Amino acid sequence: MAQPSNFYGDVIFQGSATFAGSVVLPNSSVANAQVTAAAGIESSKVIHRFSLTRELFAPGTTIIAVAAALWHVARKGGNVIGIEAAITTQATGADRTVTVDLQKSTGGGAFATMLTTTVNITNATAIRTAVAGVVSGAGAFIDGDILQVTVAVAGAAGAQAAGLVVTVDIDQNPNT
Repeated sequence: MAQPSNFYGDVIFQGSATFAGSVVLPNSSVANAQVTAAAGIESSKVIHRFSLTRELFAPGTTIIAVAAALWHVARKGGNVIGIEAAITTQATGADRTVTVDLQKSTGGGAFATMLTTTVNITNATAIRTAVAGVVSGAGAFIDGDILQVTVAVAGAAGAQAAGLVVTVDIDQNPNT
């Protein structure tokens, strides 16, 4: 076997470089700028980030307790990276609250929370302002998991908040 050549310091190649063997690059050495738009990287080699947004109550519609599917069945494994909710009308009662939870079901099992801290909306929550929950650990899900959002309401004074939209951000790995 031939002795490897070592280069210390910067090396500039004017033109193309061809390698007969494999190239090992250090982690984080290839950034977005080094990948051309025409690179044609297959979707199976990248993490897919997308948002699931669902209007649970139209503007002006009083929020009530509900469990609602996000219309998402995981096709591969991944992680929930965030959840936010917003209202269109504030509650008028000081004791009125809206609690939004994100849950998953694995293999037909019972739904269980994916959050360390639920999304908590009170009479002081500003309208059309995102309120975030905290995802538990990595927020992992596997192929076949079903996601749902539950809404709980509390309080008796004044009117409850109205209009509710929820967005869940997901990274899905096509190789899991």
